[in-house]
Amino acid sequence: MTQYRKYILLLVCTLLGFILVEIYRPKPTDWTTSYSNQDDIPYGTQVLYGLLPDVFPHQTITDTKFPVFAKRNTGYSLPSKSTYINIYRTFSLDSVNLAKLLGYVGQGNTAFVAAEDFGSLGDTLHVEVDYADSWKLKDSVSINFTNPLLKSSSNYPFQRASVDAYFASSKTTQWQTLGYNNWGYANFIKMAFGRGFFYLSTVPKAFSNYYVIQNSSSEYAFKALSYLPQQTIFWDEYIQMPSFGKGFRTIAKSQKNLGDDSYDTSPFRYIVSQPALRWAYYLSILGILLFMIFEAKRRQRVIPIIETPKDTSLAFIETVGLLYFNNKDHTSIAHKKIAHFWAFVRNKFYLTTHIIDDDFKNDLSNKSGVTRQAVDELIDYITTIQRQQPPISEKQLVHLNFLIETFYHDTNY
Repeated sequence: MTQYRKYILLLVCTLLGFILVEIYRPKPTDWTTSYSNQDDIPYGTQVLYGLLPDVFPHQTITDTKFPVFAKRNTGYSLPSKSTYINIYRTFSLDSVNLAKLLGYVGQGNTAFVAAEDFGSLGDTLHVEVDYADSWKLKDSVSINFTNPLLKSSSNYPFQRASVDAYFASSKTTQWQTLGYNNWGYANFIKMAFGRGFFYLSTVPKAFSNYYVIQNSSSEYAFKALSYLPQQTIFWDEYIQMPSFGKGFRTIAKSQKNLGDDSYDTSPFRYIVSQPALRWAYYLSILGILLFMIFEAKRRQRVIPIIETPKDTSLAFIETVGLLYFNNKDHTSIAHKKIAHFWAFVRNKFYLTTHIIDDDFKNDLSNKSGVTRQAVDELIDYITTIQRQQPPISEKQLVHLNFLIETFYHDTNY
């Protein structure tokens, strides 16, 4: 092993050096629109989520990464008098979970959804999202509130293609416009549903880290959330699925439905999500393979030839049988033959021998290939022997042995 130390030391130093270079190398800005409360990247929502206790003081705030509406899978559902929040590019639910969301709001709860596409929820509420024409877009877009108490003297500025979505039309007039863009289109509305309310926003980026920390736009997100009642908050990230290569930091894809409650948080996924750890893992595997190919070749000791132990169990059984036979202990021999037969049936045909009835006899006959008549004769005779008070005669033992050996022969045992 001493001769390999220099190779192992060289491999370890190489791996450590590569890891240090990757850790301290300046990393490019990640502009993925994850909207995850765990992400400190520009389009994560870590800052907003961290400040929610200031917006909703003395209220319970929970982030969920499993289907909060799927009571059958999670063991509970959202309680009454609570608010459901989801911020992402698209809001997509299957028909089952959409019905549960509508029922949740209809019972008097509140749902705040910020997305550029509301999927089946938009179809149900009859709202349609559109985008500004390219000829209308300038370097920046601005938005504001309709409420005089929240409306800013100057619109909140955002970069081009950040808050361009708006509510284009509605087949119902039962909505209240809470916010609009500089073209006058509504982008933040309130809709009554049953005894509860939906708050819908088409500008999810306005709630991201990048705009929450900007002085010119930081107030918008908190003013929008001020419409929500002071009650328990559930921040839902289940429909945001971690993309491979981002691990725990980035949630970049929308799941098509809430039927799958798996949320992969394994350590291996985190290892492959970090460039330094990922390459260290790959180099380790490569180093081990090279070592096995070039260094471990032909270094295996000669494996000694071990003779197969002789099977003396049959001779032992014959010796014990002769001992019983010479002592005229026919009862013990008969019971041991029967016990061995039942063990053979259990191990060979996978049948339980606790209850001996017609179903058992049919199964034994079908699986062994022995006729039902022969099976009946054997089992009936075994039952007679078991019920008989000792001693058992030599003639009975011989007949029992004949029936059992005949059964073994017919089953090719």
